[in-house]
Amino acid sequence: MYIIRKAIEYFFPVIPEDLYSEAMELLNEKEKKIFTEMAKYDRKHSLEVYKKVRENDILKNEILYKKLALLHDCGKGNTNVAVRVLHKINIKTGLKEHPDRGFMKLKETDEELAILIKNHHVKSYGRFMDEFQRLDDLS
Repeated sequence: MYIIRKAIEYFFPVIPEDLYSEAMELLNEKEKKIFTEMAKYDRKHSLEVYKKVRENDILKNEILYKKLALLHDCGKGNTNVAVRVLHKINIKTGLKEHPDRGFMKLKETDEELAILIKNHHVKSYGRFMDEFQRLDDLS
């Protein structure tokens, strides 16, 4: 069922306008540009993570983690579904480097956020990141 849901989300992503508007208020102009250039599927996924972060007892007051939710996958680019599936089943693809590409996009704008993006898949990075990873995995 999970695979079917993800396939539908990939091919027919629906972005809730109210959530999108709320999230955009957090980002500066450069961050908004980066977000809007992300693949529609990644924007939808990022908004789902954002929604979980804003409702989470540990992270709801952490603006940096709300921004991380929105931009953590900005390094993926417009990756096709075949590459995404291969990546999910642990076959080496260019997606393994998406945290580094995301870091490069944001390092001049917000270095602290860029470092979190670079490390958003690193285990035991800290209590907040562990919670963020849990929410990302649920989305």
